[in-house]
Amino acid sequence: MKYHIASILLIAILLLSACNSMPKTQEEPFEPSLKSPSIPIGEIEVQFNKAFPMPGIRKIVPKVFYFPVEDAVCLQWRVDMITYHQFWSSEGRELFITALDKYKEDFEARNFGNNSRRTKRQYGIADGYIYWQTFSIAVLAGVNNKVELGYFFVERMPYFIANQKHAEYIDPMSRDNYRELPEMPLYFTRAQADSLAALFDPDFLAGVFSSTPSRIMDIDIDEY
Repeated sequence: MKYHIASILLIAILLLSACNSMPKTQEEPFEPSLKSPSIPIGEIEVQFNKAFPMPGIRKIVPKVFYFPVEDAVCLQWRVDMITYHQFWSSEGRELFITALDKYKEDFEARNFGNNSRRTKRQYGIADGYIYWQTFSIAVLAGVNNKVELGYFFVERMPYFIANQKHAEYIDPMSRDNYRELPEMPLYFTRAQADSLAALFDPDFLAGVFSSTPSRIMDIDIDEY
């Protein structure tokens, strides 16, 4: 009987050891596809740096799409002959909304510093994904990216900022397809940031998908 119990205990220990040694399932990376079904949900206004060496910022009007399969929101715009597709995950959108609330509190309290390197990421860093392409026949580069959320002064105005960090695309099949994306800040007024936060709202997105399934479409990147 003692040997029988000992055998059972030994088997249990071996099973536990085997379970602990098995690799844990990793969460799939956020990598939305431009070929996935999408729903157009509006447009927003935001400011973008003028082309070097021109100082200052200029207004752009990105189109906004919801990708229900990946639960992703995509901002699409074209500047200086380059088309951008900036994707926000549900976690990134939640962080954007939280960061905007903190920015508003600081704005009302005039609680702004002037250390631009630190203030760009004052409210956190979101994980996302971005595609960019010069022409429709050029390589479509896509990588996971970081977006800093904070504020930045332009002409004494503390804009809420979503600062797209530097990114590199390395094609494993061809070195000729290497692409580099410089740091790219987007500047929002409070009203402009509120407009995007409204499109990021999970209840709004759920309502759009459930009420307008017929509007789902495939994005044709050649259109931009």
